[in-house]
Amino acid sequence: MTMRQKLWITVGLMWLGMLILVGWMALEKRETLMAERVSSLKSFVGSAHTLVERYVERAANGEFSTEAAQNFARKNLSALDLDGSYVYAFDSNIHLVYHPKREIGTDMSGFRDDNGVYFYRELKALADSPDDGTLEYNSTNADGEDVSRLNYVRYVPEWDWYLAANVYISDIQQAFWAGVLKMSLIAGVIGAIITLIMGWIIRSVLGDLGGDPRQARDAVKGMAEGDLTTSLSIRTGDQRSLLAAIEGMRTHLAESMGNIRHASTTITVGVGQIHNGNQDLAARTEQQAASIGETASSMEELTQTVRQNADNARQASGLAGEARTTATEGGEMMDQVVSTMQGITDSSRQVTEIVGVIDSIAFQTNILALNASVEAARAGEQGRGFAVVANEVRTLASRSADASREIRGLIDASNRKIDAGSEIVATAGDTIRRVVEAVSRMTDLIEEISVASGEQSNGIDQVNEAVVQMDQVTQQNASLVQQASAAASTLNAQVATLEQALAGFKIASVDYDNLVARYRSPTPAATPRQLPSASSPSPVSPSPVSTARSTSDDNDDWESF
Repeated sequence: MTMRQKLWITVGLMWLGMLILVGWMALEKRETLMAERVSSLKSFVGSAHTLVERYVERAANGEFSTEAAQNFARKNLSALDLDGSYVYAFDSNIHLVYHPKREIGTDMSGFRDDNGVYFYRELKALADSPDDGTLEYNSTNADGEDVSRLNYVRYVPEWDWYLAANVYISDIQQAFWAGVLKMSLIAGVIGAIITLIMGWIIRSVLGDLGGDPRQARDAVKGMAEGDLTTSLSIRTGDQRSLLAAIEGMRTHLAESMGNIRHASTTITVGVGQIHNGNQDLAARTEQQAASIGETASSMEELTQTVRQNADNARQASGLAGEARTTATEGGEMMDQVVSTMQGITDSSRQVTEIVGVIDSIAFQTNILALNASVEAARAGEQGRGFAVVANEVRTLASRSADASREIRGLIDASNRKIDAGSEIVATAGDTIRRVVEAVSRMTDLIEEISVASGEQSNGIDQVNEAVVQMDQVTQQNASLVQQASAAASTLNAQVATLEQALAGFKIASVDYDNLVARYRSPTPAATPRQLPSASSPSPVSPSPVSTARSTSDDNDDWESF
């Protein structure tokens, strides 16, 4: 069945349910009316029974005689009325003891209703039974209509009276059918309104669905199975129904799956290039790590050498300082020697002057001795002794003059030697001063060399630390490259899983093999590349997935990654 048929069947079931509800409510009302009528009948007969029992008690108490009490009871029973119904009484012989329309004493044992039932006998039997029931009585009224009456009886054993009354139940039937008609009309109006509303709802629902839901079910089932090629038949201009939405979803999913498959193919190629590039980068990073390790070892050896040179330079600076101190002391001593030689030269000049004075004295003495000899010669014999003395004095003067000349010669030779020595000492002093100056300059240079060696040692230590850090960073980069390679492998596996998942969808045919071949034709990342020099720019080549950069940039990117 179609959705329309199912919905209208639901409306039909609603009508059936309403009819059943109307019938059930009518029956419930009939039963309620019947129960109310029976209850009122029993109350009516119960009131008559209470009335008779009261007169029975009064007669038993001696207020009245039994006959008078019975008359008073008949009179009061005639006053009882229930919607036109009355109370009547008969005894166990089924003779009337009271009836408003029949004579007292009438034998009713042979009375039968229209159905042939001995009515009074049944009433007597009903009163004698333990069940408190009622008896239905059918008869024809004056208009010739069949009527039904319901009878109830109570027994008064003291007077042997059977008190009974009846009520019409034909009006209950009429009320029942009138209720059925009324509720049917109400239910018909409500059902008609509901049917109109349901018709509008069915039309709206079918309009919202856009067709039979089985089409939507089959389409959704096909899409769940991955078939996105089967289109739905949509009414012209339908843009808001469920089938139109499903068709739009199918179209969008087909386009999205096509784009995803295209992107998956492109990602597959890119991941392959990244994987190959990571392997190449990992190999070159390992080589770089090995080179940096060797460089670190060489820098360690160079550091040790520079430290030794710095220590030697410090020792040489110390020795040069000591040499400068010694040279300074030698220069000071040489200055003292020069001063001493200058004093000796001055002393020798004084001695020369003294010798000159002696020589002058000897010359004058000799002259005086000659004069004395002349005067002695002139004196003759008296001056002979004076002449001898004069000769001795002249001899001494001659000898003093000779000694003075020898001393002068020696002093002159000594002066010449002293002058030469002074010149040599002065030259030696100049040389010593130049040596001191050279030693000072050498000491300064050695100190500068020592300071430079210390700074060089510190710089080498910093370079060594930097190289060690570079080695650690390179090792970390190598680990990161290995992790990136593993991630690329995982991504490749995930992309393969994605392609397998996408393979379950049927969409418009696209030649993905040619597309993959076209994307995989240039594979620059899969081949080893020459490291670019520091002066030459890195070449840039287009890539199907993204714009590829230079190898150095890739290394920087992977280091940052």
